[in-house]
Amino acid sequence: MGISLQFLGAVGTVTGSQFLVRTESATLLVDCGMFQGSPEEVSRNRIPFAFEAGELDALLLTHAHLDHCGRIPALVRAGYHGPIFSTAATSDLAEIVLRDAAKLQGEAEARWRRKHPEQAAGGGADLQSEEVAAERPPTDDEALPERIRMAPPQGMTMTQAALYDERDVDQTVRQFRAVRYREMTEVAPGVHATFHDAGHILGSAIIELRVTDGDATTTVVFSGDLGRNNTPIVANPTPLTHADYVLAESTYGNREHADHEAAIEQLAATVNDISGSRGVMLVPSFAIGRTQEVVWVLDELLRDGRIPHVPLYLDSPMASRASDVYLRHPEVYDEETAALLRSGDSPLVYPGEQYTNAVDESKAIRDQPRPIMVVASSGMLTGGRIMHHLKDFLPDPTCTLLFIGYQAEGTLGRHLQTGGKSARIDHAEYPVRCKVVSISGFSAHADVNELTAWLAHFAGSASGSDASSTDAAAVRPQRVFLVHGDPDATAPFAERLRRELGLDVHIPSYREVVALG
Repeated sequence: MGISLQFLGAVGTVTGSQFLVRTESATLLVDCGMFQGSPEEVSRNRIPFAFEAGELDALLLTHAHLDHCGRIPALVRAGYHGPIFSTAATSDLAEIVLRDAAKLQGEAEARWRRKHPEQAAGGGADLQSEEVAAERPPTDDEALPERIRMAPPQGMTMTQAALYDERDVDQTVRQFRAVRYREMTEVAPGVHATFHDAGHILGSAIIELRVTDGDATTTVVFSGDLGRNNTPIVANPTPLTHADYVLAESTYGNREHADHEAAIEQLAATVNDISGSRGVMLVPSFAIGRTQEVVWVLDELLRDGRIPHVPLYLDSPMASRASDVYLRHPEVYDEETAALLRSGDSPLVYPGEQYTNAVDESKAIRDQPRPIMVVASSGMLTGGRIMHHLKDFLPDPTCTLLFIGYQAEGTLGRHLQTGGKSARIDHAEYPVRCKVVSISGFSAHADVNELTAWLAHFAGSASGSDASSTDAAAVRPQRVFLVHGDPDATAPFAERLRRELGLDVHIPSYREVVALG
């Protein structure tokens, strides 16, 4: 049988990370993430798993973002009772993410039941209704990602049935097993894993998988989501030089980020603009990672006198809990952040910041004296509290909608970022009269140059500050698989890697099975 790898998510799209590895003696899953985007994309989460949950020997998790961990409780509900390996910071953050996801799904189901009381009472769903049709699991075949990209973007705050509940999350949390960076761990018979810092969010990991079959060992590296060098709080991504196969993310395979200092200057200009006009700065942000960095930068700008003090509302209970987890794990900070904490300064607090935990508090933000800044999730406008803020602020010319993170194809975020004049939310149209601004320098993902530099270590081609002492002995991969990217990013990135690094690059299709070795 040898080793096989099946691509069950994050191919032809950024989200839904899920990779199945089969060996002679074990079956493992790397990541089990949610698909995010349009209602059609989200409906993919209802497709049954492509394997029996009970046959898995182990699940390995790269990090705690929903598109990498969001379906784990559904897998547990389906019968998976084995270990879930991750770093300690990831397990702590994942618990917050998954509890929040279960709560939001429950609330979305309750909204649907209030709107459809007869169907909720057992009268049967109207299969022709727009809401129900959007939730039907789509036909599962290789062409599915392409069909979904053609679907119109919209936001939804209702669901007919939650994928899992709090009890499933309780059981999931009991199955987590913490591992340390750089320590090899046997995760299944004949399979060892080493987690390396990916520099994306707290606890994020590159997973180096070593599969032994007799005297032969095959090394497969899963990049997870790679961060950027010199990003606040977290360390730089770890360079690796040895692998037989590499699965590399390609989210920004076609883009270069703005300089970080230029991004900070643009943020300061936006804050000063809304302060002068007594407006609102609305920032869609992932509760984990981007929110903490935004708070860091705003605090720094205020201390340096580059912005006035504008009230900041962090409208995400999950972000509040996540920031607490960040403070509990200084062992994975970069040196700058560790030094600040040792000095008694907290880079994760903006003076007078207000966390809004209750829904009523969140909705009351619209009536607060202006100017104000509001940071709310989700980062790609696929759900969460940001949706009711969009209803309030999109038609408001004094509001600035500020994007600081990636907006995937098919999402409402991408639609607005690229000039959409109206937004469809819960089947109603809202005009876009606010200013829309994008800043790429705050991305938690490596850009095309940084991705290329990371892969150059395997090819022995790293240069300058990117080079390491082990590059000379690099083992060129037999093949590099590009995942976690929309087609407009993966295709040009593949060509660049072939041309500049001479790598054998393959862009897998959905559900494709590849024999390794």
